[in-house]
Amino acid sequence: MKLHYELQSSNNSPLSECIKEYHDIFTEDWCENLISYFESSLHYRTDDHRKQTDQMQLIGDPRPDAIEYKNHLFETLHPLGVKYEEYLHSLCHDDYTPYDRPLTEIHSTGFRSLQIQKYTPEDKGYSAVHIESGTEHYKKYLAVIVYLNDVEGGETVFPMGGTAIDPEVGKVAVWPAGLPFFHCGLQSKSTKYIITSWFEFI
Repeated sequence: MKLHYELQSSNNSPLSECIKEYHDIFTEDWCENLISYFESSLHYRTDDHRKQTDQMQLIGDPRPDAIEYKNHLFETLHPLGVKYEEYLHSLCHDDYTPYDRPLTEIHSTGFRSLQIQKYTPEDKGYSAVHIESGTEHYKKYLAVIVYLNDVEGGETVFPMGGTAIDPEVGKVAVWPAGLPFFHCGLQSKSTKYIITSWFEFI
């Protein structure tokens, strides 16, 4: 059998398998406390052709509570990078598994942004289909969303990946930041709170 056909028959993973959901990573109480913290803090509004949302950045916020939230997010999310990459390795053909350990493990990596976002039913969501890479984002290699509450509607849609992620409290979604992982956030029927971030080379 030609190698092409062997690989196609045994390891032809669809894009949807590279979009990974991890359930119950953060507790409901912790998520509710962070939502309350967001609502009691100053945040700014974005309303343009791409999205409508209220936002707040945890990175660089000098308040002790913000630093505590940031540290907990880093300590919880960073190991998921290793876990996710090991999962991708497992999708490879046994004869062609990656030689190196996960990038998250062997390089200096971290998060330059931990942005809380609030979408109300009146907002259009993040309607622009996009990827998480570009001239200003070349060090990003994995995208991350933390879902802080259960939401009616408001799915994260991957039009080429053939899948959508339901917002559920404590869930974390991870996927490659660049092409061809186009995605968007649908308008929700109830208020949605998420945190967006990226694994980046520091």
